[in-house]
Amino acid sequence: MKPLISVIIPCFNHGKYIEEAIHSIEADTLPWPVEIIVVDDGSTDAITLSIYDKLAKQGISIIKQANGGPAKARNTGLENASGSYILPIDADNKIKSDYLRKAIPLLESGEYDIVYAKPIFFGERNKKREFKVRKYDELAVITGNFADACAVYKKEVWIANKGYDTAIPFHGFEDWEFWIHASVNKFRFYYLRELLYYYRINEGSVITGYANENDRKVANHRYIAQKHSHFFLQKTVQLAYIRERYQIDMIRFLVTPFIYLAYILGLAKSPIEKAKNRFHEY
Repeated sequence: MKPLISVIIPCFNHGKYIEEAIHSIEADTLPWPVEIIVVDDGSTDAITLSIYDKLAKQGISIIKQANGGPAKARNTGLENASGSYILPIDADNKIKSDYLRKAIPLLESGEYDIVYAKPIFFGERNKKREFKVRKYDELAVITGNFADACAVYKKEVWIANKGYDTAIPFHGFEDWEFWIHASVNKFRFYYLRELLYYYRINEGSVITGYANENDRKVANHRYIAQKHSHFFLQKTVQLAYIRERYQIDMIRFLVTPFIYLAYILGLAKSPIEKAKNRFHEY
């Protein structure tokens, strides 16, 4: 039976965790056929290399490639995926059993193309590595990421985006670029405000060592902004207009409460709505 869902698991020297990731999917209990594809991204440790035969005997597809980073590994998995819906999950992370049960019906409804949820952080204690997941906002998306790569989405999103970007200067921002590209392509996001997957804080992960280095963040942000320059220009103009309107509201502070009440009651369009309409085709 053709799988409806393809779970893509890139793995680089995380063999000691990967069975946890696979077991968390609980594929046998789901009402839809699921395939699991593990992409070994040039692992070198003995534990990881020794576990693949065991996984293959369980019906899990194993693909090996030279080390190329998370984007390339996900692309390799998706190139071999048969499912209509995709769940990328890192080898050292896990999901709650009801993540797919809640996400797939939303995608099947035809109203959404991408569904994402909140993480539960576990492993080593490092507040700097924890991130905030927030509701999708087509304006705020240009200022920073809002969702982890562990989301459930239609494979057509990946096709339209032409895959994860392997040319981004530094690993760790591929998912943000992917979501921005999806925004450019008009795909629809749904935020499940629930804790539905586990994100391991692991000091040996790919992102460790540069996630907090400002120059690399700036380089990645600049690369993404240049790649999607028209989208960034449109949203920047909208944000500038909103900022100007709110500053005017602050100057006339005596009437500002009544203005905001009108926004809340829907008696007047907020600067956000005006900006979206006014500069939609900028």
